[in-house]
Amino acid sequence: MPDLEQTLIDYSLGLLKRKDSEEVETLIAKDKQVAQQFSVVQDSLCLMGTSARHAKPNDDLKARVMEICESAKPEITPHPLELLNLAPALPIKRYIGGGASVDLGDLGKSDLKDRVNRLYEGMLELRDLVCGTSAASEGDLSELCKSADSISVELPKHNSVCSNGVSSVPHEQAIQSFLRTQLTSLPSMGYFLKKIREGFGNAGDARRLFYLRRDQMKIMRASFADLDATLLAEDEKLRLHGAGLLRTKWWGAEHSYYNRPGKVMCGNFFEGPVTERCVEFAEYDSNLYCFANLLGSKSENGGFQIELDNSKIPECVLATLSAITSSENHSELKDIIVKKYHRETMDEDGYLAHLVKSSISRAFQLSTTSEALNTKLLGCERTGNQTLLWFVWPAILPNHGGGEATTSNPLQ
Repeated sequence: MPDLEQTLIDYSLGLLKRKDSEEVETLIAKDKQVAQQFSVVQDSLCLMGTSARHAKPNDDLKARVMEICESAKPEITPHPLELLNLAPALPIKRYIGGGASVDLGDLGKSDLKDRVNRLYEGMLELRDLVCGTSAASEGDLSELCKSADSISVELPKHNSVCSNGVSSVPHEQAIQSFLRTQLTSLPSMGYFLKKIREGFGNAGDARRLFYLRRDQMKIMRASFADLDATLLAEDEKLRLHGAGLLRTKWWGAEHSYYNRPGKVMCGNFFEGPVTERCVEFAEYDSNLYCFANLLGSKSENGGFQIELDNSKIPECVLATLSAITSSENHSELKDIIVKKYHRETMDEDGYLAHLVKSSISRAFQLSTTSEALNTKLLGCERTGNQTLLWFVWPAILPNHGGGEATTSNPLQ
């Protein structure tokens, strides 16, 4: 690198391209002198903050920081006693994602293939409008508002994507891949896009759109192998993704699944990696969105709490989502989770649960989705006035063989 100091400054400010950022991260990890110089750059940037001219903070940023500082810390969610003794049989070879992928041709219906392609093109249009260097990221939403109406994002309506047209597709896995692109992060994205189109958006909404758009594209690439083969090849490279990435994007965020948005809180989060590749992270993300959609739409105020714990179950990560619910809504959620798969009669809530069951079955190499439910690798229980949804995922052990790079960069 011609000017290491300038490169480290650009990296710290998030100005480098993805490939260049990865090269810098590798250098910092391998070269002690580079690591020391990076530390000096970080200190210099911090000092700039104390010497800069005073400016009024962005109202949305100020409100978000104050909310985090002033709100009571969430209590650790009590787990069902049956989970404390859970010791699942781990697969010989750890699952690292990609097992749910099909080709667009497997959908069998040209209108569904076109719908997926148009949606991905819309995500590409949205990318530059909400990225870290966009005007929207700094609070100026004028360009985003102006362009929002022309972005080719076809948002599904509630209870519209499980029509006979979808159910008659001949390949069951292709059905799941299609519905994963429609039912996970896309509904919440629709809420924020609508808010911005109507002129009520703020910098926090643009920030949430950034995460939702990024997750949506990764989920789509992991679902359809030939949708964007170039970026999928990047997604398939070994790269550890930590629990902190999930905490960063969920803490204090709003989430909506065709309902009024609710606040998300983060309880206990362990420090360390959750997945080994972007395609595995996309599948893990998909599971969280599925349960968030189910629970958020039936919680008392639309909100819920997420926890990730790697100490409750040997060699596994336990993801728990909890919220206050009515006894009626809890019973409905319980029925949704235990319902057996039947594609002709499956509604959207049923598919959300089935997508998680299928994913857990792949992760533990089980023969049926019923086995995942029967062995308590996912479930729904009630503690007091709260509903708990959980799923278990094989942990990354210290001697797992490792990824080529470890990153905490949210753009990865």
